[in-house]
Amino acid sequence: MNRKSLIAGLALATCMSAVSVTALAQTPAEPTVPKSASSTTHSLQVGDRAPAKYQRPTEAVKNWKAKGLKQPEKESQWVRLGHNYVLVQITNAQILEIVPVKK
Repeated sequence: MNRKSLIAGLALATCMSAVSVTALAQTPAEPTVPKSASSTTHSLQVGDRAPAKYQRPTEAVKNWKAKGLKQPEKESQWVRLGHNYVLVQITNAQILEIVPVKK
């Protein structure tokens, strides 16, 4: 093999690898779909961590007694997560109880 064909082969290989890296960098990422509250409740169980959003006081069910729920324990609150009321510990987002919404 002569020197010219070796250099041409190396140049071609370098260009091909640069093109494939550039093409990979420009490939759009797969879109992510955020989980809705109703789809999240199907997989959550007592002892799991609730999404951080449900630790906020603004998410608390204010009239828990009227909904037939027991009084929340200290540092916990009832939140509505899809078709369930969930008792969430505010300090660590642990789910303490899950009660289906009565229709």
